[in-house]
Amino acid sequence: MIGNPASLPRPIRMACLGTHGGHAGGAAIAMERLVSGLRSCGADVDVVTRDGLSLTHLPMERRLRRHVRHGRVHAGATMFTLDWPAWDVSHHPSVASADLVNVHWSAGFLNAESIRRITAAGRPVIWTLHDMRPFTGGCHYAGGCDGFVRGCTECPQLAASMVELPWRVLARSRQRMRRVPIVFVAPSRWLAEELRRSQVHDPDSHAIEVIPNGIDAERFAPTTAQRHVRRRLGLPEQGMGILLGSVALDERRKGIDRAVAAIAVMRARLASERDGGSPPFVVSYGSNPPAIEGISVYHRGAIDEAAVIDAIHACDVHLMMTREDNLPNTVMEAMACGVPVVGTAVGGLPDMIHDGVDGWLVPSEDSASAGALLARVARDPDERSAAGHEARRRVLANWTLPEVARRYLTLAEQVRRDVPPSAHASGISLMPLSPAAVAVAGRHQRVRGILRRLRRVCPSLP
Repeated sequence: MIGNPASLPRPIRMACLGTHGGHAGGAAIAMERLVSGLRSCGADVDVVTRDGLSLTHLPMERRLRRHVRHGRVHAGATMFTLDWPAWDVSHHPSVASADLVNVHWSAGFLNAESIRRITAAGRPVIWTLHDMRPFTGGCHYAGGCDGFVRGCTECPQLAASMVELPWRVLARSRQRMRRVPIVFVAPSRWLAEELRRSQVHDPDSHAIEVIPNGIDAERFAPTTAQRHVRRRLGLPEQGMGILLGSVALDERRKGIDRAVAAIAVMRARLASERDGGSPPFVVSYGSNPPAIEGISVYHRGAIDEAAVIDAIHACDVHLMMTREDNLPNTVMEAMACGVPVVGTAVGGLPDMIHDGVDGWLVPSEDSASAGALLARVARDPDERSAAGHEARRRVLANWTLPEVARRYLTLAEQVRRDVPPSAHASGISLMPLSPAAVAVAGRHQRVRGILRRLRRVCPSLP
């Protein structure tokens, strides 16, 4: 007999916050997949994004972005964003009515003060990290710099006229995050350790959990019709296909230059041992296709998820020579499709690949070793097939959406249980807000004041 519906436990209600939704970059894709998994497990999840709120880009914001872009030096290898503008969403109805708020990639939307206000309103926060930006002075990946540990006093990514900005940003984040109860989720052990090293981390108030991103293992699955896929895409039906994929192939951090060098090494080795086999080729997607001498490159451009799956199915190995990364979607997608990865042993890749079992790891910058591996597996389809089979098994054991969602829900219930009752009685209204009040409850800093301060730091700012 079914009990009184009023006495049954209701599903946990969550609000997921991020700058972008849909497929606008790897972090947005990871958030979208998590939301899908949470909903399939019975959670009541709302998604709140800056894009969805249609927040206009302020003239001041455009000016700051332009100034940062022009102030970057050649050493800059990744995105760099300031902590302004930021918005107070603590009164957004989806946030105000949530049992728990899950923050994702939020540059240009939320900052440390935004998070502090959410917790002050009685909403427990789990902050899922997708890069290093929440605990640095502006860089999304530090590129080997330990300024976020020392205070970001000498930023190698900015011109001399702007060196004060990172340490001011980091100092603000450190001050605002102190004693704020937050559970950080790092998808990789590497990112968790970097957070622990940072000045923003408050060990007395911040907990850190490692939970990987998830993937739809039914959608991303092996194919038995590779030749048909190649024929449909206009690719060679014979020869080893090598996949190179990224939203921004030309970002130095992604190591496409090292990948090109590795493919050149492979080509030279195969040429010296030519046995009449079909030559390998490259399938790439994203911006700015690579040019590789002596190798046919079939560039797919900016493509949707279905086309990404086609590109994976057309290939036999995925080459990932990244210099710094968290838990790349492209690696997980390839492995889910049974395509093994040759990757660098950096960031979260060692969490994903068991060297010599379900893929292969090489030292960072070691194009010679990567090229030798490619040449070897080009000659040995059985080795590729065995590694691909193990890669698929690894995905099914660790990264399916139900498994990842289950881990998040277990953590969410623990966090909700541990929040003191007084925090829920913070006086925040849970009444639905009018559409006009949904977008923003208020900016954190007055435009005039921040512009005046930035002009003191950056005299060239218009």
